[in-house]
Amino acid sequence: MPSKLQFYSEFAERTARQITGSYRSWTAFLATAARLYKYPYNEQLMIYAQRPNATACAEYDFWKDRMGRYVQRGSTGIALIDTSGYQPRLRYVFDVADTAPRDAARSFTLWEMRAEHEAKVCSMLTEQYDVPQDGGIIAQFERVADKLALEYWTEQKRDICDIVADSFLNGYDEDNIRMAFKTAASTSITYALMARCGFSPDGYFEPEDFMPVFDFNTPQTVPGRGQRPRHCRQRDQPARFKANRDHRKKTRARTPRRKDGRTWRTT
Repeated sequence: MPSKLQFYSEFAERTARQITGSYRSWTAFLATAARLYKYPYNEQLMIYAQRPNATACAEYDFWKDRMGRYVQRGSTGIALIDTSGYQPRLRYVFDVADTAPRDAARSFTLWEMRAEHEAKVCSMLTEQYDVPQDGGIIAQFERVADKLALEYWTEQKRDICDIVADSFLNGYDEDNIRMAFKTAASTSITYALMARCGFSPDGYFEPEDFMPVFDFNTPQTVPGRGQRPRHCRQRDQPARFKANRDHRKKTRARTPRRKDGRTWRTT
């Protein structure tokens, strides 16, 4: 019988394959990861696999000692694989929904972005990331995502090029790998930002926007596996992805909607 650590390691690997198997699975993961943005990818993955609706997770002692909350009887901890020590080990966190306040509990409220916050957020994005405000806040999100994706590529391009050897990107030159990675990362970042800030990204993106994600289809690449057969893929894909994205921007010149149906300004 496998140990708990082995069980959860295999569980994480299966989940990584599953979430990158389709547009719906990948965006469902992004929605969870957006709420748990302080956690690294591998822990976001484990939380998604066990509690996809989790909103705020912490260890037992944090809830008890820092927040004055107790973990309710019968709650099941979310197992995470901790690799910070000499050997991997399991640690457990609990979602806020598994807790209840004691008499002297600290107040706890998840932050929420509202329409009245937009102007200040736009100004902050301009100041921090040097992106213009024209086009509205979603356009700013996309510009920030583009910059972050490009920065990561610049720092990690050797590693990224090394791990695509057996993927659908095998045989691409560095420029095409860069375009595919930048598009996949930027689209995913923008989706996560919209989800966390109260927009409805499913009404803004189409499944085709995430096609570059599925080109990173080996266990060593993140994102991982896609569904389309290899013979359907063409060597000019990155250019096609850019054309699709430009087309989306032109055809979706509309006011972005929040999840509650209200609209926000775009200029």
